[in-house]
Amino acid sequence: MKTDRKRRSLVLGGAAAASLATLPFVPRSAKAKSRAEFKMMLGYSFSPAAEKVMITAIPKFKELAEKHSKGRLFVDVYGGGVLGDQNVMPQKVQQGVIQATQISMQNFTQFSPSYNVLDFPYLFNGSPKTFERFLEDPFFMHSALAREPESKGFRVLPGMWANLGMRALCVSRKKDLAVHLPSDLKGVKVRVTASKVEQQAFALTPGSPVSINWGETYQALQQGACDALNVAIGALTAFKINETLGSCTFIDMSPNAHVTILNKAWYDGLPADIRRAIDRAALEAWEYQKAEQKKVNDQISAQWKSQGIKFVHNTPQERKTWIEAVGHQRPEWNQWKDRYGRDLYNQIVKVVEKLS
Repeated sequence: MKTDRKRRSLVLGGAAAASLATLPFVPRSAKAKSRAEFKMMLGYSFSPAAEKVMITAIPKFKELAEKHSKGRLFVDVYGGGVLGDQNVMPQKVQQGVIQATQISMQNFTQFSPSYNVLDFPYLFNGSPKTFERFLEDPFFMHSALAREPESKGFRVLPGMWANLGMRALCVSRKKDLAVHLPSDLKGVKVRVTASKVEQQAFALTPGSPVSINWGETYQALQQGACDALNVAIGALTAFKINETLGSCTFIDMSPNAHVTILNKAWYDGLPADIRRAIDRAALEAWEYQKAEQKKVNDQISAQWKSQGIKFVHNTPQERKTWIEAVGHQRPEWNQWKDRYGRDLYNQIVKVVEKLS
């Protein structure tokens, strides 16, 4: 057990953050930095090991932004949570201490509550491609998903989404269960985040939602404090949680993606050509991220199967049952729509219909 914890700490980066402080994830050229007229300090929480299975495209963005700006912009990247966690770094962006960070959309809800709407179950009809198209649609940057962050001092950087794919419902080997339908969750303790939307979603099933800190999840699954969790397979692999799993069901209820945010005042104050270089680099990095994450997810699937993890892909009828049981159309979600933005919700539903 001691060995397991030690191995996981290398990925989590918590205890390793101090050593990473002197060894940032992306090497920096002192010469390029000194020549640059403008500097973007960008922090994010993934460690080098996690980056191998959760593609952020941040190193690619750095390369492209510096290239397209002809060296006038230097992107100073710090990974592994060296500059703080996903709660701290957005505050530093707001304050102008750093210029950019990448944060999960779920964690960003505390800074921009409208992002809770994206977590409504089956808002994207269980389709990874529909969610991808939604991120790329002009609607996103003209909606409250961009306007609300701007009112808080952020600029959303379109393209830098770090989309890991849809979340998968995975059950521990100890529980010995493969989930097909919501009814299969009877007596199952489902680990959920602090997200009220996720908690409500699993409260609509016979399962029992249990809020457990991410850093404690591995041990909780081993010891039976929880039996299942709904997370993208890349994240589960990065933190070695797949070692505890017996089955994986692709219910595709909600996406597992990130948003990259800049300090709005800093961005607005840049010359137009530097802003264009940043925007172009982000969109090109998005194409890279999509391709690389797909390759990685295919490799992870093969690895998990070789470990004996059983894969379940919902049939159309099973998917219909899930949507009827927990989907965003249910009346239980009305209070959440009113709280986080009914107009935004209705607009997204129309966009999704167009893109499906």
